[in-house]
Order: sequence, then structure tokens, then C-alpha cells
Amino acid sequence: MRQMLTKKNLMGLSLLLTFLMVYILLNRYYQLREAYYRDYLRYKEVMLLMKNYRDRKREEPSEDLLRSVLSSAGGELLSLRQTDVGYEVKGRKLPGAKIPQMVYTLEERGIKIVKFKAVDNTGQGLFDVEMLIR
Repeated sequence: MRQMLTKKNLMGLSLLLTFLMVYILLNRYYQLREAYYRDYLRYKEVMLLMKNYRDRKREEPSEDLLRSVLSSAGGELLSLRQTDVGYEVKGRKLPGAKIPQMVYTLEERGIKIVKFKAVDNTGQGLFDVEMLIR
């Protein structure tokens, strides 16, 4: 019968356990370091956004403003009507490629688009637009 716990076996087992513990501790250290760096970068990003924040003045939607925004996008203003929830705007002949530019221009001026509907019945890429804005 061989003796199970010889000095050689105990040394090998302790060496194996030592390497296992070192691996586990290093792995945990790298995970914590990665989480710290991720949180730090998130904090720096928020601080940069707060530093570069510019307060935009909100413009009231008016017929002249909407007419100029639609005409700069290549469309025509059909009607503007004030309702309980905001302004209903109808336009026509607005090119589909210019719709994102128009939406960006309105939102940049502080006008919120609540509802947006664009229909192209002709297939030419000229849309009839209905919006509800605040």
C-alpha cells in the first residue's frame, strides 16, 4: 500500500492551490479595475456633456417660422391650426430626403414634435406631411 499523503503530493497540491488562488485573485482584481475605469469614463463623459451644455431658447411655433422651415426643406405650408394639445401643421410637396433636416431644424429651435405623419401617394418622393407640435 502506498501512502496517499506523501511530502511530494502535499507540495504539489499546495502549489496547485496557490496557483488557483493567484488566478482567482488576479481575475477579480482585473474585473474590479475594469469596472472602476468604466465608471470613471462614464463620469468624465457626463462632466463633459455638462460642461458643453448650452441652453437653447425655445421658440414659439409661428406661421412665419413654420413656413420658413418648410420652404427651406423644399415644401409648402398648407395650414396651421392651434388646438388644445398644440399646433396642427399640414404641408405638402416635401421631398423625403429633406424630412430629417426639417425635423432636426424644428427640434433645434425647441419645438417638440408630438405626432408626425408623412404620406406619398404619387410615388415621386414628395410627401404630404401632418404634424402635431408643441
